[in-house]
Amino acid sequence: MLTPNLYRRKCITLSFWLLSALTSLISIAVYANENPNLTVLDNWEIHHIAFPSTFIQPATAKAVGIDRRGNNGVINISVLDTDMSKKPMNIAVSGYAQNLVGHRKELDFKQVDEGDAIYYLAQIRHSNEETFRFFIRLTDPKTGIAKSFQFQQKMWVD
Repeated sequence: MLTPNLYRRKCITLSFWLLSALTSLISIAVYANENPNLTVLDNWEIHHIAFPSTFIQPATAKAVGIDRRGNNGVINISVLDTDMSKKPMNIAVSGYAQNLVGHRKELDFKQVDEGDAIYYLAQIRHSNEETFRFFIRLTDPKTGIAKSFQFQQKMWVD
């Protein structure tokens, strides 16, 4: 027979275990999605992001050939070789963006080589709160190895 005190202790113990299990599941989910701007394909660590061109300082934008406008976004891709102490890779980048109604826009990537970092930048004109799915293809010109990935980003007019 359960006394009220014993019943209360069992409920507290069960609540503790349920809370622990829920916390563990949340931790696993957060860890799995720790960085939505990172994709790892074999030994390639790919960093990718899309953001408003107005986030770039005017002098920097001019130096790398970016048109700063409220309705222009920038796609930034960088690839690191995890087999070589995360050395930046000189790679061919191509791709396109497709909005949610299916309109496709080709992306023209420019390489920015800063010695210890290599970036690939492309621009995209967009409407306010327009969501794009970016389809990116990377090709290593030395080996011919090609890898593809995609990511999605909502863009705002700044």
